[in-house]
Amino acid sequence: MLYWIGIFFTLLVGVLTFRIIVRRDYLQRGSLSFLATTLEFVIFALHANLPYLYLGVPWPLFPPLPESFLQRNLSLVIIAAGLVATLGIMAYLGFKTSIGEQPGTIRQTGPYRWSRNPQLLSYALMLLGFVGLFPSINSLAWFLLYAAIAHLMVLTEEEHLGNQFEGLYKEYCNQVPRYIFRLQSILPEKSKE
Repeated sequence: MLYWIGIFFTLLVGVLTFRIIVRRDYLQRGSLSFLATTLEFVIFALHANLPYLYLGVPWPLFPPLPESFLQRNLSLVIIAAGLVATLGIMAYLGFKTSIGEQPGTIRQTGPYRWSRNPQLLSYALMLLGFVGLFPSINSLAWFLLYAAIAHLMVLTEEEHLGNQFEGLYKEYCNQVPRYIFRLQSILPEKSKE
């Protein structure tokens, strides 16, 4: 029961942080305050530690890995790929920009030509590897909580970037999907007759 309270609490703090505090900072200051930056960090730290409420090991220990060779190694490879990609994308964007410093321009090259949020996607890949290591309804809820919090952050940042870069950002949004792909990009084109 404590786990589900933690899920709800983290989501509530995420909504309040991203849709009220961070949004207000962007609208009034054009950048994040120390409070907003700290709250963002706290939300993701809360999220990262929620599994300790159901894994049955004390913090910061890690539970035993699955005995299945395929499950264990495939999950670890996915975690490693997600971690390396996340760090690489953060370095590509710039670590200061990755943690909230205002960009001088919209990054439209590298991984940002395929997705407007590749860092969040690569981190999600890492989390999926964790879900693969310890599959359960709790792990799935934990992953979905991340997706919800990340989406709240994206909505707030998109509003800010739209205000900051106006037409340039709108054009970028028309060219590059928010996450992975657009439905119309995978559907066959109708022939024009």
